Amino acid sequence: MTPVQQRLWKEFDRNDIPGDERRAMCYARGIALNVFHWIRTYCIVKTPDGQIIDDLPSKHVVNLLDALLVYKSKADKRSLKGAPHCTLPKLKVQVLNVIKSDSLVEKLWKERPGEPSSNLRLTLDKGCTVGWKDDMPIRTAIHRKYSIVF
Repeated sequence: MTPVQQRLWKEFDRNDIPGDERRAMCYARGIALNVFHWIRTYCIVKTPDGQIIDDLPSKHVVNLLDALLVYKSKADKRSLKGAPHCTLPKLKVQVLNVIKSDSLVEKLWKERPGEPSSNLRLTLDKGCTVGWKDDMPIRTAIHRKYSIVF
């Protein structure tokens, strides 16, 4: 990075990503946050024995971010090169930006157990279900009848 690029990154989290690509990334992040809100508001995820899994989207994101930092740390220890300018400290800054974009993700991040995850998979037990909450605005007969089973 040039000194100017370093200053822009430190002061404004600005890098050389072109403006149109940056806008597309921001738009995608906004859509993801809206989908998270929709799932939290209208879906019920249950284990095979009927226990409700609270806030699955936030739990999954926290797990992914934790694993991403573990993978980067392991790569650094092995002297593996990654994306240009992607160092563990810079990645941590970006992870914190994601965490701060959703208060429920931030809360779970602070409460996560001490041992970091290294699993990128969304692991749901066979037989978990996703159904609709009773107060879903557009509940049709199809919504009432069907739920998703894993």
